[in-house]
Amino acid sequence: MLPQRMKKAITDNPKKLANLIDLVNLPSTLREFVGQSQISRLGCFMCVWSYIKANNLQVPPLFF
Repeated sequence: MLPQRMKKAITDNPKKLANLIDLVNLPSTLREFVGQSQISRLGCFMCVWSYIKANNLQVPPLFF
């Protein structure tokens, strides 16, 4: 699902991958939203994105 350019950047620099999958402590607002006190950055992004898609909150593309 990741663009090829992003995959290459992550595989070339393993620290970037570690930053995405390391657990972080969430602030109280995100903790209530996600339902966990710790989650990876990637996991948090996926939770927020699935909420946006499920509730149709994505801004529709502009037509000129």
